[in-house]
Amino acid sequence: MCRKTDPGRSVATRKMMAGLAFCSAIPLLLAVAGAQAEPKIFALGQDATESLALTVYNNNFAVVREQRKVVLPPGEVELEYQNVATQIEPESVSVTAANGGRAFEVLEQNYRFDLLNRETLLNRYLNRKLKYSRSILKDDSYEKILREGKLLATNPEIVDFGDEIEIAPEGIITLAYVPEELKSVPSLVWLLDNRQQNEQQLDVSYVTGGISWHADYNLVLDPGTERFDLTGWVTVSNQSGARYADAQLKLVAGDVNRVQPPVLSDRMEMMSMRNVSARSKPREEAFFEYHLYTMPRKTTVANNETKQLRLLEAEKVGFERSYELSLNMTGDTGGEPQNFDVSLSFNNSSRNGLGMPLPAGKVRVYQQDSDGVRQLAGEDSIRHIPVDEEVKLTLGKAFDVIAEQKQLEQRRVSDRVSEYRGRVSVRNRKTEAIEVLLNLKGYGDWEIIEESFPGSKQDAGTQQYRVPLQAGEEQQLTYRARIVR
Repeated sequence: MCRKTDPGRSVATRKMMAGLAFCSAIPLLLAVAGAQAEPKIFALGQDATESLALTVYNNNFAVVREQRKVVLPPGEVELEYQNVATQIEPESVSVTAANGGRAFEVLEQNYRFDLLNRETLLNRYLNRKLKYSRSILKDDSYEKILREGKLLATNPEIVDFGDEIEIAPEGIITLAYVPEELKSVPSLVWLLDNRQQNEQQLDVSYVTGGISWHADYNLVLDPGTERFDLTGWVTVSNQSGARYADAQLKLVAGDVNRVQPPVLSDRMEMMSMRNVSARSKPREEAFFEYHLYTMPRKTTVANNETKQLRLLEAEKVGFERSYELSLNMTGDTGGEPQNFDVSLSFNNSSRNGLGMPLPAGKVRVYQQDSDGVRQLAGEDSIRHIPVDEEVKLTLGKAFDVIAEQKQLEQRRVSDRVSEYRGRVSVRNRKTEAIEVLLNLKGYGDWEIIEESFPGSKQDAGTQQYRVPLQAGEEQQLTYRARIVR
């Protein structure tokens, strides 16, 4: 309490007393200022989540968007936002008040990922004392033995007990406290200047690595027809270090340049798939220069989990089967028959029962045997396939369709020009008629100057022949190629 100054005292005395009164008030002012500067601390866990959206990209990363409700007092508040991904990119974090409000301002942001475990905890006690306890059997009962020592190193623990130093001593470790900076879950910690006392929602988004998706397709051939049924599945793999409960899942197909942040688009272009109910099929839309698939139901993606979700279904899709083989026009198989590649080709169009952009992935082709058992006929991978584009799957080698090449003549015309005469025998050992594609590959400047039946130049390196073959038939192609080197 400050005393009033006596007007009867001298000026010097009055100045001295005023100074003493001012000095005595300083500790109180500092205490008040210190109390005001200390922010209040709040923790916000996943139980406060109102909504969660997860957009997963092909390139092993995802964008997490979450709303959590909170009530904060006015003034500076330290808010610990718990349960974020361990592979979060902290610089990508955005936190705002819901609906674009200005209820608070973010003054600082910290990402605390030093999680509480034996190693991190013991590291905080290096060169400090800790207690070991163990029970020993003495007579008919156990007696608890306590020892106190200084921790010199971890992994393994080396402890100085005063009279001796032990490596990995036996016993249960007792610690005085857990350091505040160690977190049981990864957390973002914000220093906020809060201006609203009522309940509010935080809109938080960030990019995390360690989560990816790819497509898998099961294609089932209908024996005796040129039709198949197709089922597409999405496989999501989560190694990000977080669990996404009851999330709205979106998938982006395309190669996104990570130098720039992902660009959101409101442009929507709806596609349709036949034979899939509107309630169960994903919604597909154009997304910038990529394609976005929104899953119809919310789902939970646990950490260290691989989850599969249905992407599409289609029935009675038409296809063409082809047999193709490439040989060097100057080559000779040495009497060794070569099997043709067998491929399936189809158009990704609505007229053909499809008409939805197909994300890149693996296609497994099945067909039932005579006992009705579904057997694997081959598999191939596809790139991202837009609508109305052709899809070609190479499944293996045709067992009953073979060719044999023999070089009949080689003649040097000049220093740079040579001629090669060859014969290719093509045999169909199947029980039905087929047509095969035979490609003769040339290098440099080449020309076919003689051929037993007409071919067509496909590109700078390929002369192609379409050879019809009846069941059990053999055809022979003879040709002469002139090559300038």
